[in-house]
Amino acid sequence: MVDSSNSRVIEVINFLAARPTEAFTLSELAERLSLSHGSAHRVLKTLTDASYLSRHPKHKTYSLGLALVAVGQSALERHHAVAIAGREMARLAEELGVQCVATAIVDNQLLSLAKEGVSQTHDGVTRVGERRPFMPPLGLGHVAWAEKPVVDAYLAKAPHGLAPEAHAHLLQALGVIRSRGYSMAAFGAGMMALRKVVTDYADNRREQRFWEQMQLSLEQLSLEEIQLLSLENVETVRVGHISVPVFTPTGEVALEISLTGMPKSLGSAEVERYAERLRVAAAIVTSETRGRMPRHRE
Repeated sequence: MVDSSNSRVIEVINFLAARPTEAFTLSELAERLSLSHGSAHRVLKTLTDASYLSRHPKHKTYSLGLALVAVGQSALERHHAVAIAGREMARLAEELGVQCVATAIVDNQLLSLAKEGVSQTHDGVTRVGERRPFMPPLGLGHVAWAEKPVVDAYLAKAPHGLAPEAHAHLLQALGVIRSRGYSMAAFGAGMMALRKVVTDYADNRREQRFWEQMQLSLEQLSLEEIQLLSLENVETVRVGHISVPVFTPTGEVALEISLTGMPKSLGSAEVERYAERLRVAAAIVTSETRGRMPRHRE
């Protein structure tokens, strides 16, 4: 278990990593992260002394330091699938004119690892470093190919107030995602409310209010926002994302590449074109990292 002092260090780095172009004073960081000024000062001094943070001599603000550049480069060498995915995502973003995002499961959260392209709508605005709870229906595509115990553990985290038809829809969606090779969900009022909760509590997820609002938002998602099971009548909804997994050499999902911020009106032929192009890109990343689809799901 991470002790409180170490967790504060992690919180500060995670906070600034999600805002790489911004700088904050000690007071601002203390307020945003619910830290005492004394705790914030100790953490910031430690990180600044190690060059993990940089302190502006005039404005007295803190931002990411140069030492983290080396850490990031080393991490990319270790997790080279992210770098390869970034290359393919850049191609996709330019070719299709959409935003492309890579996510992975980190510390039981959906973490945005990389982003390419510009969203055509406000639906796809995602920040690298953004985190969302890994609980149904969020992250369906990350577990669709997993073994039954993993799927069962994921489904057990579903909001208590989720309607029975929504539970049945979740189970059906897992099979559909595997069979067609990608997940796809609509963007509507429910997802908009969920994004607001994520944004409002981006700085401090420890508040009980965050989890209460998250549960409520997830319970209010429409079936289409949980997962679009068919391309029939796709013109009547706004497609929020199309996502395809990248697999590891052991057949697990390493990360997921998603197309977001697509035009508001998409026909079924356009959706199929987007999905096929995304499947090809994800397959390239899987192949170049010597990954494979899990045999029990092929």
